[in-house]
Amino acid sequence: MIILKLLCLTAIVLSWLPSQAVAKIITKAEDLAARGVKFTWPEVKSKSLMIVLEYQEQNGAWRRANLGSGFLISPDGLFVTAYHVMKYCLVGQELNRGLSVKIDCSAAHRPVRYKAVNGEREFDIQIVSFLKEADSTHGKSFHTPDEIIKQRDFVIGKVASEIATSFTHWTLREFDDSDMDLNNPRADFQLAPLMPPKRVFIAGFSNDQEFVISEGFLNLTDQQRRGYFAADYKVYSPGYLQTQGVALDTEWGIRVENHMSGGAVIDASGDVVGLVVNGNRNTAGILSIENVLSTFFSPTGRTDLVPSIVLNPTAKPLYLKNDISN
Repeated sequence: MIILKLLCLTAIVLSWLPSQAVAKIITKAEDLAARGVKFTWPEVKSKSLMIVLEYQEQNGAWRRANLGSGFLISPDGLFVTAYHVMKYCLVGQELNRGLSVKIDCSAAHRPVRYKAVNGEREFDIQIVSFLKEADSTHGKSFHTPDEIIKQRDFVIGKVASEIATSFTHWTLREFDDSDMDLNNPRADFQLAPLMPPKRVFIAGFSNDQEFVISEGFLNLTDQQRRGYFAADYKVYSPGYLQTQGVALDTEWGIRVENHMSGGAVIDASGDVVGLVVNGNRNTAGILSIENVLSTFFSPTGRTDLVPSIVLNPTAKPLYLKNDISN
């Protein structure tokens, strides 16, 4: 395996390098179906959230801006999104972390309020689990790949409804977290080729609030699989690509539109790989779903409560943590 010495990525912010090739964006259900994936456009859209921010002007009128995306992971409305998407809700909480809490992001008395849009429905939002800003984004808007992997730019939220609602959600697969050392989440690392490259689809809402899906390959990872990158670099030999059935003229990198941050990254089988937290026209930074679940969930908890998450295939229950050691 080639260690990518040519990638001095720790010194490059995620604008990375421009490319003549623009990675594929899918905007129609029939185009997704033609990709041979095991999920449908309506299915992935129904499990996605558009996160919007409403702010009040001096005349009292409320204005709205699209901030990012998220995806549902439980029937009662738990969802994952990026910390930086929810940062306005967490003003004043930067030095704190919250586990199994209820922070109302949609309270009308705030100068800003959040809403989650799911299809034709809108919901208030709560944050139920988050880390300190220093652990999540360090208060920065732009990050090097090294920072992206070392930080955990994600939160667990919950859509709030006054009536009982069962949400369509992603079923998450079981995983082995033995390679992920959360006691040292900021450990140094070297990026290396992901073997084999993983074909994925990023679902989210673009700048014009249209639902889109971006297609491409993840081709870089760290040893602990805390995260992945889709970068416009040719890191595989032609012979290796042939053994994996990957076309030699594959365009590497994935295009990420503004406000897709926090959206689900899904493989062709319909399994969630993680969430997108950074990117541009031809690169994407992904934090793994294992990273999210290991941070905020545990197989032990209050068994008198309904499990927060049930993992397949053995229906393994996970509960939101009330305490965290790091």
